[in-house]
Amino acid sequence: MKAVYEKKESGKAELKVTVDGQQWTDAREKARKKVAARIQIPGFRKGHVPAAMLDRYINKNEILVEAAENVAQQALEFGLEEYKEIKLVDRPSLDIDNISEEEVTLKFLLTIYPDVELGDYRSVTYKPAKVSVSKKEVDEQINQLRQRNATEELREEGAVRKGDIAVIDFEGFVDGVAFEGGKGTDYPLEIGSGSFIPGFEDQLIGLKTGEEKTIKVTFPKEYTKELAGKDAEFKVKVNGIKEKVLPELNDEFVADLDDFGDDVKTVEDLTKTIKKAMKDQKTEEAEQKATDELLDGLCDCCKIEIPEVMIERETDETLREREAQMASYGWKLENYLQVMGQTKEQFRQSLREVAEKKVRIRLILEAIGEDMKVEVTEEDIEAEYKGMSEKYKMEVEKIKELISAEMLSEDIKNQKTLEILKKENKEAKAEK
Repeated sequence: MKAVYEKKESGKAELKVTVDGQQWTDAREKARKKVAARIQIPGFRKGHVPAAMLDRYINKNEILVEAAENVAQQALEFGLEEYKEIKLVDRPSLDIDNISEEEVTLKFLLTIYPDVELGDYRSVTYKPAKVSVSKKEVDEQINQLRQRNATEELREEGAVRKGDIAVIDFEGFVDGVAFEGGKGTDYPLEIGSGSFIPGFEDQLIGLKTGEEKTIKVTFPKEYTKELAGKDAEFKVKVNGIKEKVLPELNDEFVADLDDFGDDVKTVEDLTKTIKKAMKDQKTEEAEQKATDELLDGLCDCCKIEIPEVMIERETDETLREREAQMASYGWKLENYLQVMGQTKEQFRQSLREVAEKKVRIRLILEAIGEDMKVEVTEEDIEAEYKGMSEKYKMEVEKIKELISAEMLSEDIKNQKTLEILKKENKEAKAEK
């Protein structure tokens, strides 16, 4: 056998393999027997027709095509062995380029991993923003803690103010008719919480216990179909006014908190802990933003034509991930689509851009990793398996059954490549 490989555009290629000699002779003889076994001649049992008579009934072209199909797999394996750089994306399609009694040339139409035209990827910047946490931000977080631990006390005198809890009876009407779900008794409504229709809470401010008022509002356009955009009137009576009493910020208050563990015992401890947590979060967000910008920059400077089949597969995988994510929150995709007014195919197409970018980034990082000669060791793979085991509370061996070392190695290599790019970028800036 001999093979010839030629790349085409957009991740396409042709692999031609010629089979001749004894191998082709054996394939034709095997095909002849198979074709002969299918021939039915009156007076003879199938498979027992004399050879001389069979020759008059056998279609020679049928034998040649059958023989070509018989050697196709061996021919493909030979070609892939000859050209080890071929990395298939999809199952090849087969065509017969030339066929005769002497030889057959099979043409395999391949979809291969596309070449990446690497630009000056080392010049793409990774620059996380500097972060800081102000005293005001820390104080706001502490105040929220106090709000969550506040007590409610009934106020005997005075009017409803913002931040108070007005205990109300209410009933709503549209065009003078009461509507379903528009009635409540002794309902505790925190003024300023935004939990009621816009404008409702503000109109309670200034009312005293025992006072009644008709409140006029308009339902938002995004509301339920029956009420969206309609004007409504609510008859409201204030039964009582409660105010939140915040706990005093002292060491005793901090010691009673369950949110921070035994090491946080004083106001000073709490302040330091909250400040550090806020700074860590801001740092993580800044680094993620810078990483996204780095990846966008790599996509801009590195050119690649992605085969359609890769995008379609990634789109399907992204759809499965979204379905699993919804299921974890108790949602079914069908319910979500009903609310959004979409078909499954429309939703799938909305994920296509995200999927294409994921493929593009993966292929670019793979190409950069090859260019930088990034290597993945057995220790790297085992450490990743161990980390996944701890994260998902599964035995390492079980994870190995689900995820091959080869697949994991590719992910690790891409991650190492990305980290090296970040590190080089930081070191380059430090030298300036």
